[in-house]
Amino acid sequence: MTAPLRPHPPAAVAAWPLPAQAFVPGRDPRPEEGLFISVADRAPARTDPAAWRANEAWLYGFRLYGGGFFWEAHEVWEPVWMGAAPNSAERHLVQGLIQLANACLKIRMERKRAALRLVRDAGLRLAEAGSAPLMGVAPGTVLAAACGYALRIEAWQGDGLAPLLSHRPQLRCTDSAL
Repeated sequence: MTAPLRPHPPAAVAAWPLPAQAFVPGRDPRPEEGLFISVADRAPARTDPAAWRANEAWLYGFRLYGGGFFWEAHEVWEPVWMGAAPNSAERHLVQGLIQLANACLKIRMERKRAALRLVRDAGLRLAEAGSAPLMGVAPGTVLAAACGYALRIEAWQGDGLAPLLSHRPQLRCTDSAL
């Protein structure tokens, strides 16, 4: 399926289909096509935090993350991060979410130390984003969830890390965060 040519409202993006399978490096062949790739390719060159509702890459990243597509979420959020002004709150926010998605990917890959490092780094970036609502997200709420997740990962003694994914921070991008 190809992505639509014009920006869609957040509700429409939330209904876009998910990939058939989540990519895991070292296990699966790297995807060369798919909706998430075309959405990432069409991300605005400059990330305008006030125009987040029209940024399909930003919005679709939440759908991908929520569906357990962590590598794919990173891929669509990366051009959003790259387009954000250096040292801006929005750049820190997007970087924190990318690191959180990568932490979840490392959990799926059974790499506890890497996941813990990434979720802690996500917390640092989210703290730098500030506490004011930004781009439909409440950074302080995500920061608190990331800190709790880091503690859960650190304390985990179970067989395999997969159960930790059901406890990952839930991300929301809505007007109600504002």
